[in-house]
Amino acid sequence: MSGVFKLRAIITTLVLLALGYTALWYTVGFRTQKAAAATLSGWFDQGLAVEHGRITLSGFPYRLILEIDGLAVSTRRPGLDIKADNLILVSHLWTPDHWIIQASEVSAALGRGTIAFTEDFLQASYRVHASDKLVIKIDSDGAEDMTLLSPDGMPQLDAWSLLIGKDGGDQAGAGGLYEKRTLELRFFAQAGEDTLEIAGGISGPGIRDGSVEQLSNWRDNGGLVELDDLKWTNGGNMVTLNGDVTLDENFKPLGSAALTVADWNEFRKSMAGIGVSVGNAPAGGAALMLQNGSAILGDRKILSLPRIDKW
Repeated sequence: MSGVFKLRAIITTLVLLALGYTALWYTVGFRTQKAAAATLSGWFDQGLAVEHGRITLSGFPYRLILEIDGLAVSTRRPGLDIKADNLILVSHLWTPDHWIIQASEVSAALGRGTIAFTEDFLQASYRVHASDKLVIKIDSDGAEDMTLLSPDGMPQLDAWSLLIGKDGGDQAGAGGLYEKRTLELRFFAQAGEDTLEIAGGISGPGIRDGSVEQLSNWRDNGGLVELDDLKWTNGGNMVTLNGDVTLDENFKPLGSAALTVADWNEFRKSMAGIGVSVGNAPAGGAALMLQNGSAILGDRKILSLPRIDKW
């Protein structure tokens, strides 16, 4: 074969490869665009209120970029309310189970505004592992643009992150105290020299909103919040906590936890700063009980607990 024919063969092959890649990119891209719309529609069918604007596709030839305008997701009864002016999801053809997410002008409220904040910018990653386990990590990317609307009196955060793991596989088998956990959670926050780290999980059926029906179903079918490890560093002091919480018949927190405090005097001052009087250190170690609508530390009531369905 002459050099001319060899060159034509090479060019033809390159053209065919380029056309094939282009066709594959657009096929996968349009399929992903439709899947995103179907997922949001599925959330609506599962009981969430979902609104969004256009879903656009871009990024050819190197990336897949989905952009969703004006996304608002909330439970139809008071519970969770999240809004983002703009949501950008980025992936590649060769990493279909891994997406990087960027959200701007975010507002979120949980439990009738018990926890509420706004963020100018958030970033997250979404990954599905071979074991069919979904892992989502949300990062504040520095929290200078965060405004904590409630609860009152909390310090301005410098940074925070949340890791959520959900097992989409067979739910049979033991993991939590009652049954396999449906969610694994890890949270980290920093404010000045203070840090808060929480690791735990949730067992039981999913909760779509804060209604009596949903909370009853969760409580009566093995619902449990397991706090494996809470670690709060406050200056030179260290506070750790671990325990389990569910709901009683009046939908108030019911559970117990073991509390360890390195310096009780410093702990008492810190708690007084947020309006909680813990008194002197209990003899024989600190046990925290949640029962009958009260939080009891040792033999001292330190807080009244509201009904969760009234948050």
